[in-house]
Amino acid sequence: MSYAAILDKILDSKDTTVGGDAASALAGAMACGLLGMVARLSLMGEYGLADHQYIKLAEELDGISFRLLRGTQEDVKAYAGVCDAMKLPRETEEEKDARVHMIEESGERTAEIAKNNGYLCKRVHKIGLILRSNSSANTATDLEVGLSLAQVGIDGAVGCIKSSLHLIKDEEKKSSLKKDIEELTKSENYYENLYDRSHH
Repeated sequence: MSYAAILDKILDSKDTTVGGDAASALAGAMACGLLGMVARLSLMGEYGLADHQYIKLAEELDGISFRLLRGTQEDVKAYAGVCDAMKLPRETEEEKDARVHMIEESGERTAEIAKNNGYLCKRVHKIGLILRSNSSANTATDLEVGLSLAQVGIDGAVGCIKSSLHLIKDEEKKSSLKKDIEELTKSENYYENLYDRSHH
């Protein structure tokens, strides 16, 4: 399913096959487009970074956008997997065991996709913070909307991981995902090990 078709489903209040997890990944992809535009509009403007740094940031955002759009599609498939697992028969012990196994497997897959999307959105947000202090005031609205959309992407990913935890019985896996939640919700410092301007 294309991301455009996924967007149509999100916009359709009668459709129940696509929800907030996919929408938050799409929000992250939109953030990439806006922040990439801000970076490109800052070229030759002496706003704090060298032109090749703006280009590098914009190109990175383009790449992340592609990955988030793919992540949106993966999320839709994973959610469908959870729904299918929930519908499996459970009349016999064998069927019950098979159902539990499939639910846990699909839950882990959903959480893993959300985690990946969340870290991509966190990187997008960090780039937005870099640009906030190093871009034209004329792009301020685009930048702030991009930052807000990236935050939506992070929050949606965290929510998806949290909602998947009860499906997962493996305590080691659950513990690892809880650490990811902590990492994704940490505040960011845009100078953290990014581009050392003293080298340029």
